[in-house]
Order: sequence, then structure tokens, then C-alpha cells
Amino acid sequence: MKWFLCCCSIFIVMSKVNAQANCNLSLTSNCKPTGAGSQYIVTGEPTINFTFQSFGDFIVGSNLFGVNILKLAIEENTAPADDCRWRLNVHMDNNGGAATQWEQVYAYGSSSAPLPAVDILEMRFRNQCNTSLTGSNYANLSSTATNLDIVETPGTSNNAGTCSGINVNRPGSYLTNYGEYSFAIDYKLKPTLNIQPGIYRLNVRFCLTEGN
Repeated sequence: MKWFLCCCSIFIVMSKVNAQANCNLSLTSNCKPTGAGSQYIVTGEPTINFTFQSFGDFIVGSNLFGVNILKLAIEENTAPADDCRWRLNVHMDNNGGAATQWEQVYAYGSSSAPLPAVDILEMRFRNQCNTSLTGSNYANLSSTATNLDIVETPGTSNNAGTCSGINVNRPGSYLTNYGEYSFAIDYKLKPTLNIQPGIYRLNVRFCLTEGN
């Protein structure tokens, strides 16, 4: 196999899901669902492409900053039984492939090298108030069977409006508290040289659910 004659394109697809096994769904109904008061908005490109055509590309990797902006508005029901607390997490989908691998869309040649691993994709979720649990750090997932919490509900209500801490999980809106309810999403991808050249796909799915 001659890598300098081959190219490897890797792309991710952004999407939102409402019901998946690893979304940590809740049976409570203290928050209004999306479409009935609460909002979930992703701006930017829905498909993000990484293309590597040389040894240098593979060694250096690729960083994309602020490719997507995720904006949230969470509204509380009129008379909830308890606090409206929400959670936001992210997981991967590779269309039924092995849990630790990207989906192979097209193979170049007949290499016996492994497919790229899910964990070569790293993500960072930034905002002005540092409300993401990952803070300013990049994080990754090792499998499509796991998820990564961006905001969680550990039994504590963290109100909006102070811009002074992580894990703000109570009602609020990007319209009034942009620094707490919006996230700029950065992507970092550094594949190894020992993968099959080809085209690969990985879906990045966000879950916004009530979390009491």
C-alpha cells in the first residue's frame, strides 16, 4: 500500500435524536419539550469533512474551530411537581458497525489495515461561562455504546444568570443568557497511518432530555 497515492476522507454528520437507549431519558415532565416551548438549534454545516492526502496530513491532523453553534432554550411547565432540570449529552452512530470503529463508506484498494477508531475524533464544547462539564478540554468517546455528558443533572439545580460555574441545568435561554445556553463546538481529528485508505462516516448525535 502506498499512502501517498491514496487519500482518506473522513466526515461526520451532525444530528439530534429524541429517543435512543444511551440518551438517559427521564420519565418526569417538569420541562416543556422541544417544539412546545423549549428549543434546540444547531447552526453551521450539518456535514463536516476531513480529507487527508499525505503523510503530513495524517501526522499533523486537523482542527476545526467553532464549526457548529448549539443554542438551547429550556422552559419550565406552569406547575411542575419538582424542578425542571435538563441534561445534554453526545454519542456516536456508525450505522450498525463495530462499536469502536467508523462506518466504512468506500474502500480504496484491498488493505488489511484496521478501520479508523471512534476515539480519533475529539470534541470541545465552549461558551463564555464555561458551563460545559468538559470545560475548555477536548474529550472523546471510545465506543458508540457510550455517551459524553455536556450538562448533567446530579440531583442539584444550578440556576442560570450568574455565569460563574459549570453544569447550568435549569430553565433559561440563549436569547437572555447566551454565554450559558450556547456552545461553540470544535473538532479535532488525528488519524493514524495504520488505517485502510477510504471514505468513512460517523454520526455525532446530541440528546437533550429532561434529567430529574
